[in-house]
Order: sequence, then C-alpha cells, then structure tokens
Amino acid sequence: MARQEADLPKVLVLEGPQALRLLAHEARQRVIAEIYEGRELTATEAAQVCGLTPSAMSYHLRMLEKAGVVLAAEAADGRERRYRRAARSFQVRQGSRGSGASRVQLRTTVGIWLDTLTRAVERWVTDGAGRQGAVSTEVLRLTPEQSTELVSRMNALLEEYDEISDANGDEGLEWETDWAHVPRVR
Repeated sequence: MARQEADLPKVLVLEGPQALRLLAHEARQRVIAEIYEGRELTATEAAQVCGLTPSAMSYHLRMLEKAGVVLAAEAADGRERRYRRAARSFQVRQGSRGSGASRVQLRTTVGIWLDTLTRAVERWVTDGAGRQGAVSTEVLRLTPEQSTELVSRMNALLEEYDEISDANGDEGLEWETDWAHVPRVR
C-alpha cells in the first residue's frame, strides 16, 4: 500500500456542476472523507460507516470510481473489492459563474471538508494536547488581483512543504493541513 500511496497524484481537482452533483450525497461525502484520510474500504465496510446496505454503497463507490475520485485497490484475497483514494488530496472548485451549481450542492460538498477538518481537530484536542498546531480565521480586504496572488502563493507554499514531506518519508510527524479562501459575501 505504501508504494501505491507514493504513486498517487498530489491533487485531484473536481470542478463544475457535474462534480458538485456527484459529491452532493451524504453517503458519498462520508465515504470520501474516510477514504481521503487514507483508509481502504470495501463496500461492506463503507456501508457500515454510512449506514447503507452493501449493495447501495457499492453503487456509490462505482460512481466515485467512474468519476476518478476513488480507485479499486489491490485486493489481498480477491473476494471483495477494496477502494482507495485516487490522489493524496482533492480540491473542489465551483467553476465559472452561472455554471448551474446550486447552493445545496455547494453546501453539501463543503460538508466533506468540514467533516474531515472537524474530526482532525477533535483528534488533535483529545490526543495531541502536547503537540503544536493551529486553527485560525482571518478576514482580509484584498483586490481580486491580491486574492489571486494569495491563492497562488499559498498553493506554492503547500507544494514546497509537500516536497519536504515526501523527502522526510516516515521520519516526520504527520500533520493535517486544510486551507480555504473564499469571498465574504453578505
């Protein structure tokens, strides 16, 4: 499995209304959150996590596989198909204005990220009390050009540290890093 993880693309970008519709289902959100935390799941295991039947979960996993969000993992016994993440992380983008994505689709898609972030912070608070870490919120007044520059610089910084992370191998501690930059609309 370690070799499979090393071969994964760094980021999977999902964009536009089709991607948002794919992600706008509570069971798919939950299984994506589990799988993108590094777990490999069978349809039966995913069904238990999501509270569905294995056949219903199998349908959702096949949809996610067809869309390239998850991959069929190498099965040790070959009896039941295991699913793993298709990239080390993923980004969801709304797409162009007027792309047809509904508010509900956007809200439910963000649920994946919030669920993952919430569980990470809960683990940090309960199990990592002695470790460094940070959660912060800032409201910035930026021009559109400055906003674009900030996103570019943050992505470059994350890419730089991703390369450092790769070089560290198993030597460094694992840190969960989540970042969002969205306009404040009132």
